[in-house]
Order: sequence, then C-alpha cells, then structure tokens
Amino acid sequence: MQIHPGTIQTLPVFEVVEKGYLLGSEADNVFIGRRELKPKTEPGTEVEVFTYYNEERNLEATTELPSLQVGEVGCYRVLSSNSLGSFISIGTRRDILIPHAEQVESLEDGRMALVILLDDPENRRLYATTKLNRYLRGREIPYKRGDEVMMTIAEKIEIGRRVIIDGKYVGALFRQEMTDNVRLGEKIKGYVRKVEGKDIVVSMQREGMELLDDAKVKIMNYLEANGGYVRLNDDTDPEEVKLRLHMSKKTFKKAAGMLFKEGKILLTRMGIKFNKTGEIPEGWENTKLLSEEEGDGPSVRPARAPKKEAPAEAEWVDKPFVPKTKSPAARPQKPRESEPERPRQSSEDKPKSDRPKKTLTFKGK
Repeated sequence: MQIHPGTIQTLPVFEVVEKGYLLGSEADNVFIGRRELKPKTEPGTEVEVFTYYNEERNLEATTELPSLQVGEVGCYRVLSSNSLGSFISIGTRRDILIPHAEQVESLEDGRMALVILLDDPENRRLYATTKLNRYLRGREIPYKRGDEVMMTIAEKIEIGRRVIIDGKYVGALFRQEMTDNVRLGEKIKGYVRKVEGKDIVVSMQREGMELLDDAKVKIMNYLEANGGYVRLNDDTDPEEVKLRLHMSKKTFKKAAGMLFKEGKILLTRMGIKFNKTGEIPEGWENTKLLSEEEGDGPSVRPARAPKKEAPAEAEWVDKPFVPKTKSPAARPQKPRESEPERPRQSSEDKPKSDRPKKTLTFKGK
C-alpha cells in the first residue's frame, strides 16, 4: 500500500506508538496523533485520513478532510500575504502557500483565487498555483458529447467563461449557453457539447428531448410554486425567462408548446396557467395559437389577423387619375352673400394726429 501526500485515503492502523498510531504498512506508513482517533483504537481498524507535511517537513495524517486534494482545482479566498506569497485555507490545520512565482497576477488579501493543489516532494511541501493551463492542458480527454460533468467557474473570456471540468480539465462555457448568472469558483452541473482536440465546449443545459423534458418539469414546478399562473409569454424579455426558469426563451417556448398539446397548461395573451380540465380548447389549430416562428420554436403569442396586401404595382401604375366626385345625396351648401364693397380711404381722408411732428437733427460735421 502506497501513501500519496495531499490526498484522502483509507488506511489501516498498523501499530500503536507512544503518542499516537502508525497507519499503512511496515514498508510505507504515516503517523497520526492519538487525539485524532477514538480511544483504544486497535490495529487493523481502517481510518479515512488526509496526509500532509507538518512543520518539520515530515508526513503526517489527519482526520480533518479538506475540500481540495493534489491535482484538483478549487476557488479560495486569500487570507494573508508576505514575502513568500499568499496563503489560503483548504480546511486543514496548515494553510497552503501560493508562491509569488506561481501567481498569474499579484493576489491581494480577501481576493478569490482559482488554484490547483500540487505536491513538491523535493522540498516536502504542498503548495498551490493559479497557473492552471500549465498543469491541465496536456491531459487526455475522456469525454464525449452529452456527458454530464461538474464545472468550476473560472475567469471571464471574450466568448463567456473558462471552466474547470471535474477539477482536471479546462473547457469553455459560451455566453449563450448560460442559463443563469455564475460567479468565480462556483460549482455547477454541466453537459459536454463538443470535444475538439484538447478543447472542450460545455453547456448548462441538456440537448434534444432530454433538454425539453427537463424544461417541462421546471415549468410545471414553477407554476405549482406560484399558484398555477405565471406571466410569461412571447413578449417576455429573454433575460427574465432565464432568470425565473433558468432556461433560454427558445427552450421555454418549445416546452410550453408541448405542455399545451398534452393538455397540462393553457396559453393566454398574458401568460401561462394550469389546465385544470386537461382538455385542449377546440379550434386552437385554426387560431394558430402556437405559430411556428422561424428558428425559434412554437410561439406563445396568439396569431394576429393577416393584414390586407397592397395591390400589385402593375394594377395601378398605368391607371389615369380620377378625382373623387361628391355624393349626390350630399347636402347642398348655400352660396355666400356678397358683401358691399367698402370704399378705400385715401391718405388725405385719414384723420390727422394732434401730436407735433418731430424734426430730425444730425450730429457731426
């Protein structure tokens, strides 16, 4: 039995010593303190432990299991920094060092850092690094399209987010494949979309009928949690659909159309609601309640009456202009009576003002 530093293993108690126990075998064993195990633990008892290097650089075991093992990726908050680097806690007695040389950019106290845990057997220490690509890119990819994986959200990139898949592989999560807001270090379930060489493209939602089946369950659960009626329709903003149902608007429309045809929900102009009778309304095919929009699945919006098309150009271009004639039944208008012409007043007949005329004077030479 070989003991691997920085990993969680189940080891048998090999020997009872003065201050504790030896775990493993005669050829390869590790010390664990007496307070770590129950009193009167006998040899042969198997114990789940994590192995690490203590202050004297000796390998030691503890029953305090961390959230990160060697070769795995996790997101942790920086506790403190000094001339050696920055320190994080993974849940064990000793904090883990991120040396300055292993930082992509300088880490400040309180900042979240995405790291991979590594073993340095020469210096007998465990340390972390933020240079993930150096240690993850060369691995063989065992996934195929449709596989379910666990993703750890990494830094932002132009097309969306970089993710760490199952703590061992680097992938990309496109922005249009995000059905919810994500944050650095968050662990979420995902599905493989494409594998090309060393590149993995993932999504937060399934494909095909599995995707629609999940969407139907989400819609029904959401209706039940909101009194059987939800104001979501064809005019709802896609971001609101994503926020409330954690799915794209396209998926929502397809799933809602399927539930309507199954007699489980009713589609109204304002939203969707439970179909208590289980019967599909008569004549829904004629009203085209679920009109198919190009590239966007069935629509929840009721179809509007088609507009009258304008006549073709050839029908009216060559026709002469004919003014509209008054209807014979129109009421005749009375001619206006001519008013007597008023005589115009000449300048001599205008009344003269009593004010004295002002004389103009010019200053200057």
